[in-house]
Amino acid sequence: MPSPEPDLDHLTNLLSLCLGRIEEHAFQLQDETDARRDPAVADAIEDEASLLQELVGSLLVCAVDEHADLNATVERALRSCVGEVNVPIVVRQRLAPRLPKIACPPADLAYAVQRALVLAIGRLAPGGEIAVTTRREHDTVLFEVESRGVEVDRHLAERSETLAEFVVGLRGHCRVHSAADDTLLLAFELPIALALDDR
Repeated sequence: MPSPEPDLDHLTNLLSLCLGRIEEHAFQLQDETDARRDPAVADAIEDEASLLQELVGSLLVCAVDEHADLNATVERALRSCVGEVNVPIVVRQRLAPRLPKIACPPADLAYAVQRALVLAIGRLAPGGEIAVTTRREHDTVLFEVESRGVEVDRHLAERSETLAEFVVGLRGHCRVHSAADDTLLLAFELPIALALDDR
């Protein structure tokens, strides 16, 4: 029986979760001394790396289009991330209608959006709030995520730097700001696809 065609949203979600686990294991290794280091953590990283390689291969099969729909990507990723949260939270969406497409492959945009949402939602306390906004600004499209009621993440700077580097690879910009009032703001500025390039 032939294997089913890979589903981009499902693969992107699995990839994001896998990378999140690898990050957690890596930070756990950094925090432990050599004497207290658990060898099972290194084994877990090796297993996750093998899974990661398989997921990336499957994503490459899916990545055929060069332009992505930000609103559709955000809605799918938000549903997926909120479904993983085990505490009650408030979700607000303000997605601008008729946004132009983004000049990047859908799989890349889905990965960046998913990672941003994982950073914003992953440490929300019960009753916390997340607001997701999209809008056009001149020749770019903005994606903003603001979460309130965020628990402290000592590794936020390193994790957000990785995300920012990925967004730069999409010819965009990423800003991450953590405030003293338990608020986290992530914002992407992404290039729109030119009309001449539309397929």
